[in-house]
Amino acid sequence: MKCRKILLNKYVSKIYEACGEGRDFVVILKYAEREEAMRKILEKCKIKRSIAGVLTTCVYEAKEVSVSITGKLILKEVNGRENAEKILNKLLE
Repeated sequence: MKCRKILLNKYVSKIYEACGEGRDFVVILKYAEREEAMRKILEKCKIKRSIAGVLTTCVYEAKEVSVSITGKLILKEVNGRENAEKILNKLLE
């Protein structure tokens, strides 16, 4: 558990639940670490589509993840913050 928090603290600036019907979470990566974090995430995901290198939509463990070049992630249909953090931790390992 402690290792998970350390890893998230290294790469993640903010995590918050998006408004709306779905259980989506928005994750803002730390600017200094965003390129390394995005590389790790994209290596582990199956890419569905990429829009001009600006936005990449991919799938990890049956969850859709949108990765923006600005360092913003959207985790779709995740049940609770704890599950969102578990998925992020696996992606960032």
